[in-house]
Amino acid sequence: MKIQELIWDEAVYPRSAVNQKTVEAYVEALSIGAQFPAVMVQRVVNYTPGGDLLAIVLILIDGVHRWHAFRQAGRTDIPVIHYQDAVLDYEAAKTELLLESARNNTSHGDRLTLADKKRIARDIASSDPKCRYTETALAEKMGVIQQTVNAWITDIRARQKTNRDSIIIRLSRLGWTQEKIARTTQMTQGRVAQIINNTIFGKINNLLSQGRDMEYIAGHYNMELALAWALRLEGKTDQEKFKALEWGLRTWDQWHFNECDDRFGDDWPGRIPAQLVAHTLFYFTEPGDLVLDPMAGGGVVPDVCLAFERKCRAFDLAPSEGRPEIEYHHWNPQKRTWPLDKKPDLIFFDPPYYTKKAKEYEQKAGKAAPSISSFTKKAYEAFFKDFFFLAHENTNPGATLAFLNADWYDFESTPAAQEDPGRSITLFDYHRLLTQTGWKVIRRIECPLSTERLTGNQVQKMQDSRILGTTGRTLLIARRT
Repeated sequence: MKIQELIWDEAVYPRSAVNQKTVEAYVEALSIGAQFPAVMVQRVVNYTPGGDLLAIVLILIDGVHRWHAFRQAGRTDIPVIHYQDAVLDYEAAKTELLLESARNNTSHGDRLTLADKKRIARDIASSDPKCRYTETALAEKMGVIQQTVNAWITDIRARQKTNRDSIIIRLSRLGWTQEKIARTTQMTQGRVAQIINNTIFGKINNLLSQGRDMEYIAGHYNMELALAWALRLEGKTDQEKFKALEWGLRTWDQWHFNECDDRFGDDWPGRIPAQLVAHTLFYFTEPGDLVLDPMAGGGVVPDVCLAFERKCRAFDLAPSEGRPEIEYHHWNPQKRTWPLDKKPDLIFFDPPYYTKKAKEYEQKAGKAAPSISSFTKKAYEAFFKDFFFLAHENTNPGATLAFLNADWYDFESTPAAQEDPGRSITLFDYHRLLTQTGWKVIRRIECPLSTERLTGNQVQKMQDSRILGTTGRTLLIARRT
């Protein structure tokens, strides 16, 4: 095979570095006619980020020193054998290929050092939270005894176990059944039940009394910060939780929250303040109620529900890998599909706003199921009408829908007096759609956006052109009739 067709991939290379002395010795041996064993290669796809993922690539599995020697000796061809005849998916098989490379380097050529073996074992364990590669399997590949591998990775497995347990606790507190948790975590239902019933995080108050902050506690238990707060706040009243979180409880229908609380939710396009969600839960739900978040984004709503002891089912077109509580669902209301088996008490609906952050949402969603922010005005309104109908069909009388959105005007380059109202979408339109679909709007709560997102020069240009901007954002509270 042509040497130039082979790729040396350091991600599946078990050594910390190539031994140049070995390469030089091999080059000298080649010069006097020495014959070397074939190098081991594997055909893979899904290899080059940003390239043709269907292209078949040949990567070296064993024989890197020989490959370097052949190149330095000016050879154009090198004998090869294939690890597997089938073409493998690189991302799926990467760990397997690394282990095979390590196994080969324990039996011939430059032997792996103990430090290399330890590094490989720890790297694989760190990337294997589901423990697919047991200590026994790793020991066999590394050419060491199981007790050695145990000593190398015990701390990693302990953290992973705690993290796995915290995920199960999180899902359980959000109202997931043990059967559903077992399917999601690929564990037995009995083991899930055992973790839910027996896991105790009793040292949180002790750590707080020692002056530890919540970030330290979350890291100590290898859990998300939102879960750490939920455990700390457990059993408190909603008012006591507001106080502990240092959130002022708003008594009136003007909710000004300019900053997002980083303790709740991930960085995401259109992220909303956790305080806004908490106020909605406080005024329109009770502990134990079921909340539906149809477009969960970075997970602010499920995080706040967790802290305030509400159940929550969350869905998104592009769920984050690190958030198992957010499930994939492509809302197509015309197909009348509804992913819940229980009827929610509250739907907190914070959809992508019309044309706002369309590019960011498209990057998350993809072309196969585009974000509604890229819809035409007609399609955007039709989507909500269909969704409101669908929500009405799948809730009980008295259920609440909290709908957060903003007026949209074509004001960015148009003076206020010349705006075309036919191109605008305002809260009056959403109010009309809710009324048409069996919902009665009972409250209009103002949650304005910050004006600090515009520079002084931008404001001056708007004033010079008599352009009237909008910072309005409104939470419509509707009740199912």
